Amino acid sequence: MKEIDMIALAGLLHDIGKFGQRAEIDLKDSLYKQYDYRYTHAKYTAQILYELNFNLGDEFSDASATHHNPRDDFSWIIASADRMASGFEREEFEEYNAKSTEENFKKQRLWYLFDKNKRYKIDTLNQDNIFPENDDAVTNEYKNLWQKFEADLGEIKDKGSSITDNFTIDYILKKFTSFIPSSTTFKLKTYAPVKANIPLYEHSKETAIFTSVLYKLYEQDNRNIINYYKDKSGDLEQNDMLLINGDFFGIQNFIFDSVPSKKASKILRAKSAYIEILTKIIAFYIVDRLELSYQSIISTQAGKFEILGVNNEDTKKILEDVQKKLDSFFIEEYFGETGIGVSFVECSLADFIIKGRYKNSLRKRLADEVEKNKFAKLDLLNTNPILEYDEDINNQNLCELCGKRKRIDDNSCKVCKKFIKIGENLSKKEYMSISKESGQTNIFQNYFINFSNDISRIDNAVVIYYITNDEKFKGYAKWELKSYVAMNEKGVKTFEELSKQSVKDGKKEHGVEAIMAMKGDVDSMGRFIQNSDITNSFARYNFFSRMVDYFFSVRASVLMKNRDIYTVFAGGDDIFILGAWDEVIDFARELRKEFIKFAKGSELSLSVGMTMTKPNKPINFVVQSTEEALENSKEYKKEQKEDDKEKNAITLFDQTVSWDEYLDDMRVDFKIIENIAKKHPDVFNTAFWYRLLELCDMRENIKNDIKNTMWKSRLSYMFKRNIIDKLRGEDLRDILKQIDENIETYGGSFKMIISEFIYKRRKI
Repeated sequence: MKEIDMIALAGLLHDIGKFGQRAEIDLKDSLYKQYDYRYTHAKYTAQILYELNFNLGDEFSDASATHHNPRDDFSWIIASADRMASGFEREEFEEYNAKSTEENFKKQRLWYLFDKNKRYKIDTLNQDNIFPENDDAVTNEYKNLWQKFEADLGEIKDKGSSITDNFTIDYILKKFTSFIPSSTTFKLKTYAPVKANIPLYEHSKETAIFTSVLYKLYEQDNRNIINYYKDKSGDLEQNDMLLINGDFFGIQNFIFDSVPSKKASKILRAKSAYIEILTKIIAFYIVDRLELSYQSIISTQAGKFEILGVNNEDTKKILEDVQKKLDSFFIEEYFGETGIGVSFVECSLADFIIKGRYKNSLRKRLADEVEKNKFAKLDLLNTNPILEYDEDINNQNLCELCGKRKRIDDNSCKVCKKFIKIGENLSKKEYMSISKESGQTNIFQNYFINFSNDISRIDNAVVIYYITNDEKFKGYAKWELKSYVAMNEKGVKTFEELSKQSVKDGKKEHGVEAIMAMKGDVDSMGRFIQNSDITNSFARYNFFSRMVDYFFSVRASVLMKNRDIYTVFAGGDDIFILGAWDEVIDFARELRKEFIKFAKGSELSLSVGMTMTKPNKPINFVVQSTEEALENSKEYKKEQKEDDKEKNAITLFDQTVSWDEYLDDMRVDFKIIENIAKKHPDVFNTAFWYRLLELCDMRENIKNDIKNTMWKSRLSYMFKRNIIDKLRGEDLRDILKQIDENIETYGGSFKMIISEFIYKRRKI
């Protein structure tokens, strides 16, 4: 492992002593003296790094543990990175770290992301623990958590000797310190209480990110930031760094374009996973080219990545060359229909530690740069690309999956064959590694991916991932790449098979067979990020992004378990699935319920759009229809105000309504009608329900035709003749009143509930 990777790992582990101190592990005071480390938690760090054998070596272990009492260049690099990650200017830092007798750090929980009056349980990162608790801990929850932490560390073979272990240790730290506070609340002198709102992992990760870039600056004889904290000679505003962004454009077209319906289940999830894999590999490639640590990668999710690098001409030239290689790759492989744009902005220490600068200045500048680069995709005016195509291509030898290249075997071309291979491995294998120079499947440049079940250490592996959605630890980093897809003994269920699973009730089969596509995403995310205090700092912004992504990529997958559903993508702040139509509707309702629980205390909401269709419909048509349905939800205006886009809505069966009206009003009201209808199915027959649909349309269109005002009289006449006269023994006046009120209140939107009932009732 390179020296920069070693010191970055030392930066990642610099505050591990806080975890050990709160867990009350035995501290050997005779070996670790206070004057060497200044604060007790730093003594714990020294002991933990030695006893748990992280293989950092004495030099980097000492640099990590002495970050509050730096004595050499390496310890000053980590010390400066720690101060940057804490978001403090020079004068504030030491008083911030002084201990107070009022501090109850062993029982205080991390503030919940969206509500400072709620808390996270002091426990591992898993899909159950992302929701809030009400109070602080009654007992010391750290002790049990520490024992689990030690057990997982024992599963790692080398503990830091190889680059793969670097990733695994990072994952373990994320697993065990995402829900414990970096600092706990106390009041000191004139300082307000420190908020317990930054996870220890987030602070540790950012220290590692800054350690990597400061080490690289140090190698280039740039000590400006170090000197700022060391002897007050550094320039706070000097642009020493670059914030680098990668953005995969045209994702939806890439996934869905030209995919035949019969083959869709075989390839869609694989193409989505390929985007995630490619995005991560390109981030690795850039870090390698810039000779940074992999810890310099801030994030890779939903087709985007961010990296913190050094600001100099060499870096900019390398990034320009990377962009050219990416453009050539996407033109050659995908005819330039999609690509990745690499953007970067210069940034200074002030952008990370001066209040408000990170979000209001740095992120805005980066967003503007990304937006500008979207208008120069692939730089076609300057590159003069020549598109290569297969010779002697015709309808007989055309790839059945993309319809663009000559097939080589199994009716697929070399590119689509790669997707098929990825899809098959995702459904059958538990591990995926990324290797350099050689491997099973080449992805980009000299990077390969390898799938297996019986994992063995790979000499040229950069990282080994356990990719399933369960919460087991198998000695390697975890990446929930597989997502959820319904399976049978033959493998992934086809869309035809999913449609046949619609409306099953024990052994009885009834209702229409169809699939439902659902797309959902978080409303007004950009506005929330811009205006919310939750995203004010580097650490808080990253924690927020990570938790939202975790909700959609992990929690949503758990909600799909045992359902006939196929995940196309789920991550970032959105999701796209297909499946048995009634199960998708049930899932959408549950997902929204869980999201409200997750985002409680914030203004965030979730909108979804759904399209019901036969499984043989062209997938592009299904996607476009679902996108339009989601757009209708996004444009939903409860009071029909011109400038008020309320969103927070569901579009289903071509009708749009707010979630509250759909879940709490219409569905509750309809239950009364449904119960009596099920009791007398021959009377409340299909003709009756279709007539109700017509009356809903009349109520909706009163303004267009005065005759539509007759809907109430027609409802009364129809109900008396077809229902009351046939069920003379029952008082059905309340049922008539309920139907009347629902049509009056909801108009066309009430068709949403009626249609679902009709489609479940009989095959049509």
